[in-house]
Amino acid sequence: LLLTGWFVLALVASHPFWLIVLVLFQGFLSFGVGSTLITRVLYAASGAPTMGGSYATAALNIGAAAGPVLGALGLATGLGLLAPVWVASVLTAIALVIMLLTRRALTKTAAEAN
Repeated sequence: LLLTGWFVLALVASHPFWLIVLVLFQGFLSFGVGSTLITRVLYAASGAPTMGGSYATAALNIGAAAGPVLGALGLATGLGLLAPVWVASVLTAIALVIMLLTRRALTKTAAEAN
């Protein structure tokens, strides 16, 4: 949903009502990403929960710093005012691919452990 929301936001950004609705929707969805990431990492690192939690927090901090920088680079290169939204779409797509690849690896590892 988050990835779809970014694409739709880019398409309807010129309509104020839908812009506000989608900004709120994206905000609610994005708010859940942090707790989901931490839960996933703690589950995967059950043998070292403190280290797993610190890595999850570091990943969130890197994302909080890199997102605005990459969005600003999109604006600076002249891609237009929607550049940050498209950057968010690409970053979300990359994260989704990584999540799918690691899910497969974690499932395989769990099956081998049993």
